[in-house]
Amino acid sequence: MTEQIRTQPPVFDVVKHFGPFMADVSLPEEVIVNLTKMTDDLLKNPNTPSHGQHLAGVIHNEKYIYQQDFIDAGVNDMLEGCVKTYLVESATRHGTSKDSTFESQINSAWIVSQYENEYNPSHNHTGCEISGVIYLKTPDVKGRRNIPSKEGKRDNDGDIAFPYSSEGQRNGDLLTKGILQAAPSRGLMLIFPSWLLHTVYPFKGDEERRSIAFNANYQVFSPTGKMREGKPLQEWHGGTTRGVEYGYNYWDKTKVKGETK
Repeated sequence: MTEQIRTQPPVFDVVKHFGPFMADVSLPEEVIVNLTKMTDDLLKNPNTPSHGQHLAGVIHNEKYIYQQDFIDAGVNDMLEGCVKTYLVESATRHGTSKDSTFESQINSAWIVSQYENEYNPSHNHTGCEISGVIYLKTPDVKGRRNIPSKEGKRDNDGDIAFPYSSEGQRNGDLLTKGILQAAPSRGLMLIFPSWLLHTVYPFKGDEERRSIAFNANYQVFSPTGKMREGKPLQEWHGGTTRGVEYGYNYWDKTKVKGETK
């Protein structure tokens, strides 16, 4: 029998070449408290505009949030920082130079106050490149349906699911995931590409399941090594082509809410 070579490969990396990066963030307690109070006040205020007519959810109470609301709650800079960090980490891990210029800005946000039998069908977000969700109230809604034939199966009630592959999750496949499904917890923030499909399952019970959803734009400019008028010349590398400063009403609470100014 031929003797087998025992020399180990000099390089052996297991990497993610396909699919999107997502951010999984645990928010500080003071941020959770401030956001909960902010949303309490907005939900109680009869003048808070509804955002439901622009959304896919089969949910009655979806209220609009302005940037000034986040500023007043003391959380705006932290939220913008989380979006920027997600952008930089994702882009550089996909090969973008760290010398690039990264710009991002939230352009819309809304409260999702979900109750029994309400749900979000499978959808993505338009008019943006990045989307996210923050969970503020997550009652334990598991085990309430009591269907004997489903005993031992995963209870999906209240979960959020991100279907990425059309094949879903093949039984016994340990090399890839076609669907990411998570049971939300208080203070969890997820950030992901806006095109990524996601759905939220309904639940039974009288409690409220409350979250904040938001969208953001980004742009990345790469250095060219050239100068113009004494300044380094950069070229567009990725993200929106119309700029992160495009006129969204989110930035001006005195405007009537709409898609753009």
